[in-house]
Amino acid sequence: MIRPLLPAVVALWAALPAQAQVMADPDVVAAFLQDYGLKPQPGTDDQGDPMLSSSVDDTKFDVYFYGCTKARDCSSVAFSAAFLTPEPLKYAMVNRWNQKARFGRAYLDGEGNAVIEYDVNLDKDGVGGKNFTDTIDIWRSLLDDFRTHIN
Repeated sequence: MIRPLLPAVVALWAALPAQAQVMADPDVVAAFLQDYGLKPQPGTDDQGDPMLSSSVDDTKFDVYFYGCTKARDCSSVAFSAAFLTPEPLKYAMVNRWNQKARFGRAYLDGEGNAVIEYDVNLDKDGVGGKNFTDTIDIWRSLLDDFRTHIN
């Protein structure tokens, strides 16, 4: 369970310098999201792998973990958000965004709702804390840009 460990992980990361490594571990990623000002909620996906749910500016998103060993030591994460729309979106609108966006990708699900995803390779050695904060900044920007694009 992530919740009892979270305060200890936050305290550990707070004591480390900004160049500390961020591993694809649910507790560590949750601590960085919380430090960023977000409120991650732990859970599991349909395959039983760990995931986190949170929101940015009222847009809900999930963080999925891939390449995990016993729900830890994962190799990558993916940020994902679905936009439920009253009418199905057109493929051309999503494709125009994909042509211009450098990071992330968008597609339409089976009901015509737009989904945006952003894959992040953290591998076994992780990435620097500043780099991961930049990753969250990019995700926040992607959500904002995509919301604007589809509205």
